[in-house]
Amino acid sequence: MTGADPEGSLFACPGCRGTEFEPGFIDDDRQGRIRWLAGPIERGPMGNARKLGRRKASVVAHRCVRCSRLELYASDR
Repeated sequence: MTGADPEGSLFACPGCRGTEFEPGFIDDDRQGRIRWLAGPIERGPMGNARKLGRRKASVVAHRCVRCSRLELYASDR
């Protein structure tokens, strides 16, 4: 998937300048941890996100102490 904002303008990864992105969404496990799940979000009959069978990765956050920019990374480890 090519990175594009809602207006259709292309964007690049600030870390490597790559322009290919994998769709997914962020979910919390109700224990204070968040994770990234592959694929577009799909809702079940009760409105909750369907998660079974999806590739998952832990989310790690880093904040720049100089400018406060926040970077989130999906870690497969």
